[in-house]
Amino acid sequence: MSRSQLPVRVRKPLLDVPQLRVHCAQRVAAGEAVQTVDMLLDIVEALTDRLTRVEQRLDLLLAERYSRKSERLSSAQLQLALGSIQPPFLLAESDSQDNLPSVPDATAQPSVQPVRRRRVRKLRSGHLPAHLPRTHLVSEPSAQELCCVKCGEQKKPMGTEHSEVLEWEPGGFRVEVTERRKYACKSCESGVVIGPAPVRVIDGAMPGPGLLSEVLVCKGSDHIPMERQSRIFRHRYGVPISASTLGAWFAQSLDLLAPLGERLGQLCLSRMRLSVDDTGLQVLDRSDSRGIKRGHLWPFRSDSEVYFVYTPSWEGKPIQELLKDFHGTLQTDGFSGLDPLYRKPGAPIRAGCLAHLRRKFLQAFELGDARAAGPLSVIQKIYKIERQMSEKGLDAEARQRRREECSRPLMTALRTQVDQLSYESPPKTPMGRAITYALRQWDTLTVFLRDGALRPDNNAVENSLRPIAIGRKNWLFAGSDEGAKRLATLYTLLGSCQLAEIADPWAYLRDVLSKLSHSWPHSRLDELLPQQWKQSQVPA
Repeated sequence: MSRSQLPVRVRKPLLDVPQLRVHCAQRVAAGEAVQTVDMLLDIVEALTDRLTRVEQRLDLLLAERYSRKSERLSSAQLQLALGSIQPPFLLAESDSQDNLPSVPDATAQPSVQPVRRRRVRKLRSGHLPAHLPRTHLVSEPSAQELCCVKCGEQKKPMGTEHSEVLEWEPGGFRVEVTERRKYACKSCESGVVIGPAPVRVIDGAMPGPGLLSEVLVCKGSDHIPMERQSRIFRHRYGVPISASTLGAWFAQSLDLLAPLGERLGQLCLSRMRLSVDDTGLQVLDRSDSRGIKRGHLWPFRSDSEVYFVYTPSWEGKPIQELLKDFHGTLQTDGFSGLDPLYRKPGAPIRAGCLAHLRRKFLQAFELGDARAAGPLSVIQKIYKIERQMSEKGLDAEARQRRREECSRPLMTALRTQVDQLSYESPPKTPMGRAITYALRQWDTLTVFLRDGALRPDNNAVENSLRPIAIGRKNWLFAGSDEGAKRLATLYTLLGSCQLAEIADPWAYLRDVLSKLSHSWPHSRLDELLPQQWKQSQVPA
């Protein structure tokens, strides 16, 4: 449907003022002046209520568009609000808000604009730019091959062949020139032997594992689109590589790395505690009238892995199917698409997100409802306890004991406040929506009290979505569903590198691509996972 074909919404006036004036005059003439005043007061009250809701929505939209992107609330703000209302159920203490969790930046949906492409001269092996430094390697046939099988004499040199690989190291390009020496027997015509050709990561292509790793890291960690990478290589280093070529290298490299991503997914889904969230991703789609659709990336995070899954829509069925054998604790933000998962026998334990509840109360507070200061104060104290336990390095058992002693009374006080505010807050107001969320999710919000290894919120997995939110502002969209799946593989590897505390993902990807291109056995695939790879890099 084109823009011109969209239905036009016609707004009706709130009041027919001329008709109302006539009606009031008739009632006053009939001696119903008091009833007329009551009617007008009811109309004024209804209009005032509607105006208040409209103003709240406007304030919310303006806050989302222009306000700060942090959820931190200053202690002075909270104290001022607490002092202004003085409810009887508030706790007396006041704590700092310095280390409260934050939320990834909201990312506006980008529009797709045509890009004018420049013609780029293709690079060919043997014609790489002369100004690039070169590393010369020698490839010799084996000793067995040098012995003539017919007459038994040693074969003599008869020339060389050269092959070039365009490689990347931190700081710039270099060319690896392999000199393949050839030998032949002068006593007979048994044939020519030559040193083995260097193994290519991509068959028939010139990039080395270092260059391919640079392309992957630039796209996934540095958020640089292929077109911009092409310009950087051409103008900064004098190496003309088209964006389409870089895109082909990107796809083929991730196809080679796909088994690692799948293995990380198997390990991640086998853990007893998982956090899951989702984010939208624009994907080109020729079957859609708009030429683009909204897919979704779902990160699953355990303590040691991050696993990204792409789905073409926001439906929960693919995720339900993925988690059908999961029986641990699943922490979400209350996404209803997973509800059928919890109704099956042996269903996982559903854990909620305290940070999402805090956001809703913070939203009401910033829109002028001072009553939200009470719940915010209690949640603040819970996070202070969590911060103190982290600083002391307490194990799961000690955390659970501390939560039972200190955090559970705070959650009880929070529920008391929620129940009291529920009688005073219309459901469609910001405070009402916060109260509704708290009541619906209360059982899930208290699960962390019974499990010391569980976090009180879903912020860890949300942090895994930040690179995607930043990347979308730069590369805008994925070219296809297959391209989106490759992005999921890339973010799986990069996110797991971060959890493994691998400071240089380029070095990891370069080593892994090099080994996989040399027919690395599938039985030893686990050795290439980020955690195991890092351990192997530590000197004995």
